[in-house]
Amino acid sequence: MINIPNIITILRAALVPVFITTLHYGKFKVALVIFLIAAISDSIDGFLARKFKQITTIGIIMDPLADKALIDSGFIVLSFSHKIIPPWLTIFILSRDALIIVGGWLFATFGKIEKIKPLIIGKITSFSQFSTIFFTLLYLNFPNFYLDVFLKFLYYFTGGMTMASGATYITVGIREIGND
Repeated sequence: MINIPNIITILRAALVPVFITTLHYGKFKVALVIFLIAAISDSIDGFLARKFKQITTIGIIMDPLADKALIDSGFIVLSFSHKIIPPWLTIFILSRDALIIVGGWLFATFGKIEKIKPLIIGKITSFSQFSTIFFTLLYLNFPNFYLDVFLKFLYYFTGGMTMASGATYITVGIREIGND
């Protein structure tokens, strides 16, 4: 079903290749603006879908995919092309995302798809990942010592949250799939 929240989600997904291109070519001011537009649109489409009861299957699938495409691509380019974000953090994030995909497949295979629910630790992790990209882009546009120190802390915090949420999803997944 096509509705305003789904259109916003599709537009956010369409921003991903533009975001990657601007990052790759070092256009960090443009990348920051695109990232902010995408992040704000994520909040808006979710709010509109809930407020006007326009939650659809396509939205449930596309929204997290658009988010993951934006975040994962940002981490990959900033880690491996520009060597700003530590590669270990990107590897943690990509590994967790792969784990979640495999978990979703297992839930579907065992007929427990309705048991998939977002967890608060997952939301905190997503927020920390968004924040890491945002503050890294902010630093690339306006470098200063305090932001540099904050980023180092944020990288470890985001890594810890990513590992903790991955472990939580494994634990919950095993418990839910094992309960027959």
